[in-house]
Amino acid sequence: MKKSILSSLAVLAICMSANAQEIKEDFKPSELNQPGQEYPMVNSQGYARFRINAPGAAQVKVSLGLGGQGGTTLKHMGDGIWEGTTSGPMDEGFHYYHVSIDGGIFNDPGTNNYYGSCRW
Repeated sequence: MKKSILSSLAVLAICMSANAQEIKEDFKPSELNQPGQEYPMVNSQGYARFRINAPGAAQVKVSLGLGGQGGTTLKHMGDGIWEGTTSGPMDEGFHYYHVSIDGGIFNDPGTNNYYGSCRW
């Protein structure tokens, strides 16, 4: 029984790694960014990358993410900078999202603001 479970897990891990897509590092600033802002960025595969300056924050998350996964949690990079990339490619087009910093909800300072981005 244990052997069967371990074999199943090994096959699952191999299938998952075979389906894993390598993220291309050809990110470019979004066309909807504030003038002069580099982030958010999108690559040719449709992945979105975010960078937020939030000194002293304990957690930073972007609500934009893939179906039901709760968004993209950003990693602390040092010097108050938080960065993260969506776990998969996004559909092409406009997406509403917001930034959560320690539970407070804010617009992304790098992009233009649109009605609905913070659910006003």
